[in-house]
Amino acid sequence: MSATTQNNSFFVKGLGLNIEAVKNPLIDKNEKWSGEKMILIPWLIHEELKETYIINKFAAKDVNRRVGFVVITSSFKKAETYDKLGSIVIKSDNIFKEIEKLKSGDYTNTIVFANRYDGIDLPDNSCRVLIIDSMPYSSSLTERYEEECRSNSDLINIKTAQKIEQGLGRSVRGDRDYSVIIINGNDLVKFIKSVDSNKFFSDQTRKQINIGIEVSNFAKEEDANEGKDYTKVINDLINQCLNRDEGWKEFYKERMEESSDEEEKFNENILEILELERKAEESFYKNEPEKAINSLREIIDDYCRNDETEKGWYLQIIARYKYKISKADSNSIQKDAWKKNETLLKPKEGINYKKLSDINDNRIKRIKDWISKQKTYEELMLTVENILGNLSFGQEASKFEKVLQDLGSAIGFLSQRPDKEFKKGPDNLWCVSKDYYFIFECKSEVKESREEITKTETGQMNNHCGWFDKEYKTDQVKRILIIPTKDVSHQGNFTHHVEIMKKGKLKLLRDNVKSFFKEFKDYQLDEISDSKIQEWIEFHKLDVESLKSEYSENYYQK
Repeated sequence: MSATTQNNSFFVKGLGLNIEAVKNPLIDKNEKWSGEKMILIPWLIHEELKETYIINKFAAKDVNRRVGFVVITSSFKKAETYDKLGSIVIKSDNIFKEIEKLKSGDYTNTIVFANRYDGIDLPDNSCRVLIIDSMPYSSSLTERYEEECRSNSDLINIKTAQKIEQGLGRSVRGDRDYSVIIINGNDLVKFIKSVDSNKFFSDQTRKQINIGIEVSNFAKEEDANEGKDYTKVINDLINQCLNRDEGWKEFYKERMEESSDEEEKFNENILEILELERKAEESFYKNEPEKAINSLREIIDDYCRNDETEKGWYLQIIARYKYKISKADSNSIQKDAWKKNETLLKPKEGINYKKLSDINDNRIKRIKDWISKQKTYEELMLTVENILGNLSFGQEASKFEKVLQDLGSAIGFLSQRPDKEFKKGPDNLWCVSKDYYFIFECKSEVKESREEITKTETGQMNNHCGWFDKEYKTDQVKRILIIPTKDVSHQGNFTHHVEIMKKGKLKLLRDNVKSFFKEFKDYQLDEISDSKIQEWIEFHKLDVESLKSEYSENYYQK
């Protein structure tokens, strides 16, 4: 139960305990850390040691393995990559057989679990190398919807951290157990490294993460000084743990027994919010909607003053409660909620499309504002890597469209998802200057082996082009279909001039964006002149004219 109850909020809403009891728990002062975890983030050693490298290195069969290799990944779709390289993906019909093989000493195949972060114990040699690949997500539709609507909420981050922590505990099941744990995936690395989300882990896990970061930094410096092959560096680190290197064991013990630099603090506001949420749910269950609404109003007034997204979330719940009393008032409240958070449900009426208009045309200021939200250059690059890592074919459509929107904002444009937010229009719309636009239709889930663009897909693009013509009444627009093929079926036709962004062009865009942000490494943001940033924009071909010409090509009509 240690990971399940790691965060005290579980007791407030889950078990209904008084928050004063949670604020003042009984603590065993003699309790110490348990087990040994070498948590490695290969990306910190070298930027080439990222997702693809880790998967290729550890997914294949190896008859010479002395210990078990296990992967926990976010979905069966993600697990397919491992499966193709020789790993065994665990499903309901083979789970007991494969776990028994591991425990009996058959380590030839890497074993892959999809979105299963708890309930599986793999002690000792059954799992000495554990790879946590990508951020976990909730399996229930309700929780996945909540994650999408309030992704930066502390309450969501608490649940996410708890699930990650459960995953980290699969391979170390006792005081003398040990394991190498490799963190893979840009989104997961960002969550673990960021000061905004790292704080939600337990004190012991934060220490283990910091030890791994410290070890990685040592290895990175040694690699730079001695000219070592960075692939050998990661192997040497893993072997230090697996071969029970005395230096590593002593270093780990010393760091784990050090007192924390800062006292572990829990945000008491979260406990109070959870208590009010519980009271609201209980009141609504008892058919007392006004009382329930009052509890949620208290959350908005006292705890969401500076967070429009969270205000919108709670207003939507109020709208649901209000529906029992007045359908018209419910719709009015939902309208207010949607205006604060456009990922929420759109009200039945009262919402008109708001056009993007770049009146000030101050792109560089927007770039500076976006960068200033990142606390360090490392966090900046983690954010950029997370965006670019999800901007690839094979990615889930909603995630691809979200990061394309984020990319537009990152490089200084007004960026919108009309289809998501208004149920009309293209997947993505960028306003790149006072009177010029880019519209994108995204087909990230189309297989790369697809030979042609279908009649249905051209029809969708035509509809979205028509929507743009109606709303914006301008021909100053670049229309781009992001899809792996440029061949249009003889049954399909475009009504407007459309260009195609295939895999190679998409990669070129990712590479140039990454190179652009790497320019900021040795500068203080407030010391960089606008002319210098403009120079970098043009050099990395991210100016508007280059965006028009460099990243798309004409289609071929069959």
